[in-house]
Amino acid sequence: MSKCFTIILILFFASNNGYVGKFSYAERSELDWSDFRGKPNLNSHYDASVNTGITYQWSYGKDKGEIELNYQVDSYCYPSLSWVKRGQMSEDLLAHEQLHFDISELHARIMRKRLKEYSAGKNIRRDLNKMYKLVERMRINMQDRYDEETEHSRNKEAQKKWNKKVETLMWYYRDFTK
Repeated sequence: MSKCFTIILILFFASNNGYVGKFSYAERSELDWSDFRGKPNLNSHYDASVNTGITYQWSYGKDKGEIELNYQVDSYCYPSLSWVKRGQMSEDLLAHEQLHFDISELHARIMRKRLKEYSAGKNIRRDLNKMYKLVERMRINMQDRYDEETEHSRNKEAQKKWNKKVETLMWYYRDFTK
């Protein structure tokens, strides 16, 4: 068993240029081109792609008959799955990719707000999975709409509108950064 696990780890490290990892928005919210460590998809019509997402963990206990829900929600960037084509690194493109990370953090905040407001029912697991799936669907839809409307950063006016929109929403959910 141990030998097989070691081989799998070696193959995983080798396929990712020796780098495996992620960082959370709380650890570092600003992207840099050095965060794009994956192999570029040369068949893609796009010049870069940042891989981000949200995760959550939860547990509960009872205190004096009341259900106490504990949770942690994080948004992450996965550098080994993010890429940029050679010669395409520009401030505008990095700012576009940054907003993708911001959108993931926005949805982590939305999830935290919903969890904070949640009143535990009879089927907590089902309720929370349903909640997460809804927030994740919202996140993916917003990411897709963002790329579509900005034409992947090429439409500068639409990009400005999205920058303002996400900035406003991040401010609105500012109380749910943790």
